[in-house]
Amino acid sequence: MNDVDIKKYKVRKSGNSDVTTIPVEVKEKLNLKTGESIRYIFETDGSVKIVKAEEEVDVDSIVDAVMSQYEQAIKDLVDL
Repeated sequence: MNDVDIKKYKVRKSGNSDVTTIPVEVKEKLNLKTGESIRYIFETDGSVKIVKAEEEVDVDSIVDAVMSQYEQAIKDLVDL
C-alpha cells in the first residue's frame, strides 16, 4: 500500500445543511478559490469524486454589458 496521508474531518450541522471543511491541500490540488464551486461525481463503485465545477458563462449578461458599453455608438451607426 502507498504512503497515504489520511485526515479525518467531521460533518457539522449548519442550518438545514451538513457541512465540512475543505482542507487547504484539496483546494490547492483542485486550484479552487474561495467562492468557486465544486461538483460531486458519484461513481458506480460507490465512491464519490470531488472536482472543481466549470463556471457557466452567462451570455446574456455579457451581451447586455457590451450593448450598454457601445449603446451610443450602435445608435449612431443605425442613424447613418
